[in-house]
Amino acid sequence: MKVTFAQLGPNQTIGRSMSFQNSATAFSSGRDEAPFAIEELFFSRTDKRGVIASGNEVFRRISEYSWQELVGAPHKIIRHPDMPKGVFYILWERLKKGLATGAYVKNRAKDGRYYWVYAVISPIEGGYVSVRMKPSSKVFAQAQSVYADMLKREASEGLTPEQSAEKIRETLSGLGFPTYSAFSSYAIAQEMAARDAALDRADDGRLNSMKDLLPTLQNLETEQQKLFMTFAKIRGIPSNMRIVASRLEPAGGPISAISQNYRLMSDEVTNHLGGFRVENGTRSMTESVLSRVHHGIFMMAAARLQREVKMVASEAFVTGIEGDDFKNEVEVLTTLLDTYSIDSGSVLVSVFSDVTALTRSAKDLRQLVTGLDSIRVLCRVEAGRLGANSVSLMPVIDQLDKFHIEIDATLERIMHLSERVKTLVEASMPRVFNGSLRYHHS
Repeated sequence: MKVTFAQLGPNQTIGRSMSFQNSATAFSSGRDEAPFAIEELFFSRTDKRGVIASGNEVFRRISEYSWQELVGAPHKIIRHPDMPKGVFYILWERLKKGLATGAYVKNRAKDGRYYWVYAVISPIEGGYVSVRMKPSSKVFAQAQSVYADMLKREASEGLTPEQSAEKIRETLSGLGFPTYSAFSSYAIAQEMAARDAALDRADDGRLNSMKDLLPTLQNLETEQQKLFMTFAKIRGIPSNMRIVASRLEPAGGPISAISQNYRLMSDEVTNHLGGFRVENGTRSMTESVLSRVHHGIFMMAAARLQREVKMVASEAFVTGIEGDDFKNEVEVLTTLLDTYSIDSGSVLVSVFSDVTALTRSAKDLRQLVTGLDSIRVLCRVEAGRLGANSVSLMPVIDQLDKFHIEIDATLERIMHLSERVKTLVEASMPRVFNGSLRYHHS
């Protein structure tokens, strides 16, 4: 007879928890992989201490434990010794901040066999839920290599979990992932795409649009940095112009006046660059948007996975595979799905709003640059009036010409990329959020 979670008493829980602390000797020496199919999804729920409270039948089957053994046991009962401690340090660090987190995890079944999963772990009221799928993307092989290397380093260098976590982040940074969030968003997106391909399902258009956002935003960030650098170079030109003017004309002459006007207007343009920065000027707007897009990709992919596991759980409950008390687990999964969907949609609304503001700033800046350009033209006209005497002024004017061409081209690219970002965001947006985008159009 199947034992339901509600039938397990507190005394039984204590006895099981104690027995698992000495269960390592009971493991066989077998190193085979515990099989489960790519279409299978499973989950478990724990309390805040990481003690197992529930799960689905697939979880029980793959772990090889009975429900009497699992419920009340610490989740580390299925932890495999091949897992670097730094990975769990990162997981708990993020979970304690209330962040849903994904990771590749190698687990061990009761009979000693191993099984790899990609797990999405989320804080819920009173504990955590971990949803797992079978990893099959190329990222998985890279993760295995990183884990093997880090496990050796933990042993040879005596790294603490915190030190190991820092080394893992450094390794990921070297692979092109500035943060763990960036890596986890990439990994889950690749795993979902590989899962779709293995199950002969159509590509997820919304998720693909989100992934296309990343290179577009990175190009936008590059153009913004070019703009900042070009304006930084312009700052010294009015001073050079005044120095040249002092040799060509009396104080207060036309060239001096032009240089003064150019300085005042370039100051105004430079101040307007603040519209491209956030957080008191410490980060570019695009950099800020990029971090949110990483989060949005993760939450969107997690929502897809969550929707699928909720359907699996609902079907198992309706067909009687799971017990009557399993209805609560379906409700927990449903609430989590709603949270993921709202979170990913809200991220996209904020990204759309910021990129719209960025486009507006680029257009305003272009108008200011047009005024600045008219002063540059006046300077060239005045140089023509001076004739041969303007030889010393021409290098300054040529430099201005070069910078203005660069600025104009950069602003054009920024506006084009901003519009591309807005198009991709609209394509990624859940239907329920479409009205929110209309509010941000201007």
